[in-house]
Amino acid sequence: MDTLLESIPKSMTQMLNKAVQAVRQSRKTMAFSHIDADGISALAIVVMALNREKLQVEWRNIHQINSETIVEIRDEVENYQPDLVVFSDFGTGQIELVRNLVADLDYVEHAIVLDHHLPQDEESRQTQSFTSDRLIEINPSHHGMNGSYDISGAGVAFLLALSLSTENVDLAELAIVGATGDLQDYYGKGFSGINKKILELGEDAGYLRVTKDLTFFGVNTRPLPYLLQYATDPYLPGITGDETACFMFFEELGIPLKDGNDEWRTWVDLESDEKQRIIQRLIQVVIDSYNDPIVATGLVGDVVILTQRPEKTEMRSAKEFSTLLNACGRNKQPEVGVKVCLGDSEAVANGRYLLQQHRQNLAQSLRLLEDGGFVTMPGFYLVNDPEIPDTIIGVVIGMAQSSRIIPIDKPVIGVSSDSSNDSPLVKLSGRAHRSLIKRGLNLKETFVSVAENMNKKYGILVAEAGGHPMAAGAFIHKDHVDEFLKLSSQHMAKVLNN
Repeated sequence: MDTLLESIPKSMTQMLNKAVQAVRQSRKTMAFSHIDADGISALAIVVMALNREKLQVEWRNIHQINSETIVEIRDEVENYQPDLVVFSDFGTGQIELVRNLVADLDYVEHAIVLDHHLPQDEESRQTQSFTSDRLIEINPSHHGMNGSYDISGAGVAFLLALSLSTENVDLAELAIVGATGDLQDYYGKGFSGINKKILELGEDAGYLRVTKDLTFFGVNTRPLPYLLQYATDPYLPGITGDETACFMFFEELGIPLKDGNDEWRTWVDLESDEKQRIIQRLIQVVIDSYNDPIVATGLVGDVVILTQRPEKTEMRSAKEFSTLLNACGRNKQPEVGVKVCLGDSEAVANGRYLLQQHRQNLAQSLRLLEDGGFVTMPGFYLVNDPEIPDTIIGVVIGMAQSSRIIPIDKPVIGVSSDSSNDSPLVKLSGRAHRSLIKRGLNLKETFVSVAENMNKKYGILVAEAGGHPMAAGAFIHKDHVDEFLKLSSQHMAKVLNN
């Protein structure tokens, strides 16, 4: 445990120590976090670590911090009047909004930002974390680490928890769940940086184990035919969504679907030779369906097992756990995911229902794209379908590229106007293959640059953006979406053509 904390830069350790002091001085705390699996995991880590310090924590999940939601956050803080406010898995890209909030509220003695997203500009990336007597920002980007690949928001929250007490080592499992949710294991190919050290710490403490296995969701829980029917990563043409085809798949291989007690068999019930036959056939299906054989390499990878969690449940593997949490967030009930992490058995049942809805929504959305639901622009592929909910558009386009439903030679931008509120803002999500990042593309920098130029042009706030090189997002006023897309396309085409 000491080795992990000793391995991070001293400048980051200093920020963590200041945060520890702020926690120990607090009497009343409020925490805010993002709605995805990483944000949910990060919030659960914060809540549990602070509860163990005998602090009661009022907490909320927020879709994002922007000029609209900061008003909601202010109202929540004013109602509760905490002396400590914690932001996890966001805050760095909105540091001015956070700083202004703290400056206006005298009773907030400290605010802590635990984030891994890139700062909004190159200058702030090269400086130390923003810190003052009242605001403490902890972000790996300020300390020479890569927050896009090497540590997640939950990982940063875990570093604070471990700094508070080495007894918080059990929270390593949630740190890895958060990192998995942010795809920092790069589709089962393994973790790097601080994530790898957190994983090793969890292994040494007996909370985590890594094995090579099928990477599909549902290996612990789903009857075999339904494991394939709802497979979306990768999408299996002719199998995903087709129940009859899934039953025939196993019948042709001669693999029994039920055991001697007439109970459905799951993947973890299979013998090694049965697994091998299935994997070989799946590889052939993928190779026959896609021009890119690399897709097949994602079928098998590192699977992180949470050894203290019940077998044959969604919480047994990091991937399934993170998918359940994402399902809660994407179905606009992130608080259910947090409660699952906190051990609420009733929340687990609710989470499973949301998960079922989530997988059905993903499969349906991918089928829409398989039927040609995207267009080609000079700099990217565009998905603009109001039938795809705004809460899952980023997940869908990412899966579509990983399955090669959409090619990977350009980024893909998803636009969703499917919003349950009357906000004038439209959500854009972008995803890019790692190979494009190596060629110099950076989605976050593109979105931020275009947004800043448009805001300057109109003299008002019409666009806000943030994220990572491979995955970024923006909120655009509905009257300016076409302009934002045009400028982004020009910028990306210029980078890719060079």
